[in-house]
Amino acid sequence: MQDFMEQIDRYRDELYRYIHRTVWDSGVADDVFSNAVLAAWENKHKFIPGTNFRAWMYRIVTNKCYVANREIGRTPRPLDEIPESRLEDLHQDRGYTDVLKNPERVMEQCGDEVVQAFSKLSTAQKACILLRSVEKFSYKEIAEILDIPVGTVMTHLSRGRAKLRKDLLTYAQDLGVVRSMPRILEMDESKPDENLKNGSVDS
Repeated sequence: MQDFMEQIDRYRDELYRYIHRTVWDSGVADDVFSNAVLAAWENKHKFIPGTNFRAWMYRIVTNKCYVANREIGRTPRPLDEIPESRLEDLHQDRGYTDVLKNPERVMEQCGDEVVQAFSKLSTAQKACILLRSVEKFSYKEIAEILDIPVGTVMTHLSRGRAKLRKDLLTYAQDLGVVRSMPRILEMDESKPDENLKNGSVDS
């Protein structure tokens, strides 16, 4: 019992952080954590000593997050139902290069928009991104935690990141943090002098 609680206390803060970012209503975070600890205790005989206790707990916590989201009726549409055509190729957008060059600067200036963009992701996308980018689990470990194939993990990560980039790029462009596509002026051939003043033709 003591060893079990020591392990729980060791990962308590990061598990709470993960729960707060995964559930749709942060007000249920305490209940989710309590339910996860209770489930872990009741199933402690299934844990194999010497294996990854942290990953084992994340799997239980993730399942409880899924249950909580279903109960409040806000589980988003399954990712597989979203057509590929809706995932734009962001590399075609000029401002995207600014995000790649200095993502920290963009994130710092986005403020609450980051949270808003993240909240639009599906539960699976959020879980994969958090487990990979924040908690530093491998693809294989994430697959085991979520009980899905590694290929599906990679798909969730790719599509989730694409959505975040798209939303955050729009926010960053609106704030003037990154460049928008330049506006092309129509040249009136009957007024060459005025065109030169407006910079419509090359010098």
